[in-house]
Amino acid sequence: MSFLNFTWRSVESKKPEIKHTMGDLSINIDSINLTKNEDIWSKSVRDNVLVSAYPLALWIASSWWRLLYESLPHSRAKFLTDWRMSHELTAANEGFIWPRLIFASDKEVMQIWAPHQNVYTDNQSVRYLNHLNKPSFLKIYDFIHEIDSFINSVLSRLNEMGLSGTDLQYLWQEINEEKNDVNLFKYRRLEAELGFDAGEAPEDIVNQAIELSKRIGDNTFSEIIPSYSRVDSDDENPLDAIDSLLQTPGIIGNPSKVQIEAQSTEQHLFPWQQAKSLANSLRRYLGVNDDHLIEDSLLYDLLGFAKQEIEAYSAPRGQTITLANPIHDNNQLQFHIRKNHPLARRFELARLIGDYLFYGNIEQNWLASTETKTSRQKFQRAFAAEFLSPVSGLLSFVKSDFSETALEDVAGHFKVSERTVETILINNRILEPHQSSLNLEPTCPY
Repeated sequence: MSFLNFTWRSVESKKPEIKHTMGDLSINIDSINLTKNEDIWSKSVRDNVLVSAYPLALWIASSWWRLLYESLPHSRAKFLTDWRMSHELTAANEGFIWPRLIFASDKEVMQIWAPHQNVYTDNQSVRYLNHLNKPSFLKIYDFIHEIDSFINSVLSRLNEMGLSGTDLQYLWQEINEEKNDVNLFKYRRLEAELGFDAGEAPEDIVNQAIELSKRIGDNTFSEIIPSYSRVDSDDENPLDAIDSLLQTPGIIGNPSKVQIEAQSTEQHLFPWQQAKSLANSLRRYLGVNDDHLIEDSLLYDLLGFAKQEIEAYSAPRGQTITLANPIHDNNQLQFHIRKNHPLARRFELARLIGDYLFYGNIEQNWLASTETKTSRQKFQRAFAAEFLSPVSGLLSFVKSDFSETALEDVAGHFKVSERTVETILINNRILEPHQSSLNLEPTCPY
């Protein structure tokens, strides 16, 4: 079933592109109608809204590369107007009142929010009634197929009405040429991952990114480049930090003894669901009961670290990412760890184990752990949480006591943070967010 539906209507307008593309728009995600609205003037409730498809299609085309390949910024403070113009539907504007939908790709799914709108102006005729404060998900290929079809339908409508040579037609033709050219596609994608509109990124920075991606591999480089985008970095040339990191000494590890087959997880599941399945499989493989602690020594052993080296290691101040690069043909990796706090480091090492199991066969075992919210990073966080502190083990420990003291005790037992414990319980719908004693981040990005 399509999430975006449009029915043409004949409505007068001064602009021909607007006049001939008017109609009723309905957007439905997870069985929630996000265009359901109250018409203030007629005092009626409708499931669709009268708008023009042209500005919507033009906004999608103008935002195409950033919409599909730019990640969520690390912090709420980083959601600048520039980012929002490429990811928030209200930027389509042209005088229409659009539902406030936020789109952000995690490279495998399109995440969609519809925050509650608290402020309406006196002359605003439409008030949207439904909201999504938690993200809904569309597989990225399904999303691309839908908006492809929508834009093509708008262009067909314009052609039928004798309107050719529009800005949308020229822009869409250019985008299709770029999508079908391997080098141009990569260039545009890197620009977007760096936080630039198409054609706006400094050429020397994009060329540096291209060289780094050849060295590291496209997939792993796509994981780390958002940490150095212009949205999240204030450096004039942030990519220099990646070269510097690779030149610093790290910890030599050999994780080859992690033999469990990651492919046994079900591929149709979302990454965090696959992660939970794989973490449980690894615990069974290792013979560690769900209510038992994963010792630090076991984490070191799985990654092939020498205990004295990892315990003596201190991460450089200001390091943004964790990276592991292959140094020999015998599966040895050089790990550039970034966490120093004991609990944070345990979680980081568990993330790397998950990354090695599921993604390590890509690009010669380059591993990357960051603060970004991509599919791969979500997988790592979910794997680490379930591997170190399985939900069944948490429940076995606390019984039905979810007091602050009990959760502190269970966090201490599994040697994870209290935030990790409460997040696991909330994600598994055992606790409601309002029951948390921690100030957990709201689900809506801003």
